[in-house]
Amino acid sequence: MAASERVAQLAATARDFARAMTPPGWIFWDPDLYARDVAEIFGRMWLCVGHESRVRDPGDFFVVDIDKESVIVVTDNGGVTRAFFNVCRHRGTRIVQESSGKCRGFLCPYHAWNYALDGSLRAAPMMQDSAGFDRSDYPLRQVPLASFLGFLFVNLDQEAAPLTDSFADFPNCERFDLPGLVRVGYHDYLVDTNWKLICENYHECYHCAIAHPQLHRISNDGELPAADAEGENFIGGPMAIKSPFNTMTLSGTTDRQPLAGSTDADRRMVHYFNLLPNFLLSICPDYVLAHYIRPRGPEQVYIETEWFCGAEQIGRADFDPSDAIEFWDTTNKQDWKLCEDALRGLKSAAHVQGRYQSGETCSHRFDRWYVEKMFPAG
Repeated sequence: MAASERVAQLAATARDFARAMTPPGWIFWDPDLYARDVAEIFGRMWLCVGHESRVRDPGDFFVVDIDKESVIVVTDNGGVTRAFFNVCRHRGTRIVQESSGKCRGFLCPYHAWNYALDGSLRAAPMMQDSAGFDRSDYPLRQVPLASFLGFLFVNLDQEAAPLTDSFADFPNCERFDLPGLVRVGYHDYLVDTNWKLICENYHECYHCAIAHPQLHRISNDGELPAADAEGENFIGGPMAIKSPFNTMTLSGTTDRQPLAGSTDADRRMVHYFNLLPNFLLSICPDYVLAHYIRPRGPEQVYIETEWFCGAEQIGRADFDPSDAIEFWDTTNKQDWKLCEDALRGLKSAAHVQGRYQSGETCSHRFDRWYVEKMFPAG
C-alpha cells in the first residue's frame, strides 16, 4: 500500500466524529507498527501494573512482563515499594521466575548473586578476586514507579515526567477510597487479538444487546456521557443502571452495601475509565473492577483482572463476591471472543474503513488518540 494511501486512511479516522471513519485494519496487525507501539507507548508511558494491596507488607512481590521486559515490584523492609528490572547485574539472567510471592531477597539462579529487597547487592560469590569490584556499584536497576488512586504504575522511560502530570485532569475519585480497597477476586486471560481492539471494545456498548444479554438487561447502552470524561491521558464516563437493578451481577441485584463514600448518583451508575494506554477501571456501586492490558505481540494480549471491595463490606458474615466475579468473567470472555474475531476480519483484503455508530464516541476518541500519537504528521 502506498504511503499516501495510508496517510489518507489515518486522516479519515482523525476527523471530527461526525465525519470520521473507523481505523484501517493494518494498524491492528502490522508487525512494524506493533514494534513502534512497544517503543513509543509501552516504553514511554505510565503503565498500571496492579493495586497497592498486592505488595502491602515487606517482602511481598509480583512480576510484570511488558513485551520483552520483566519488572519486579516489591516492598522493602522499610515499607517502600520499588520496581526493578528483573535482570541480574552480572550476566543479565532473569532472576525471578515466579509471578508473585513473598521473599526476603532475590537470588540469581545462575551464579547466586544475592539482592536485598531494596535492590542492593548483598553477596556476589567469589567476586573478591575481581580487581576493583565493589558490590555497591551493582544494585538492581530501578524502574520509575508511582501510585495513583491506590494503583501502582511503572514507566520504562528513566526520564519520564511525573505520573501526576499524566492524570492531573482526572475526575476526583477520592470519595471511593480506592487505596483502601481489598482484592476479592482475580482472573487472567490470554487473548489472540491486538491490544487496541480490547480498548476499542471497552469503550462502546453498541455490541451489548447482541453479545451481552446479561449486561444489556441491566445497564443502559448507547453513548457514554462525555461530561468530565475525557482528558489528555484518559477516556471514559458513566453508564446508568436500569431500575429496579442496583449493581452489575447476573441477577442485577446485591445485598452488599455500596462502596463507602458513594453518592446517590454513584449508586445508579457504573463509571468506566481507560487510563491510557493499558488500565481499564470500572467503578460499580458496590465493587471495583480493574483490567491491566499487556500486549505480547501484534496479535496477542495478556490481561489481568481484579475485583475489589471495601473492608467494611468484607467484614460481614454473609459477604460473597462470586456474583460480581462470575458476571464479569462471563462478559470478559464474550468480549475477548469478539475481539479475536474482529482481528481475523481486519486482516482480510476485503476490509475497508467504515463509519462509527452514534454510541461509539469514546471508541473514536481512543482511535483518534492513537492515530494522533503515533502519526502526528498524518
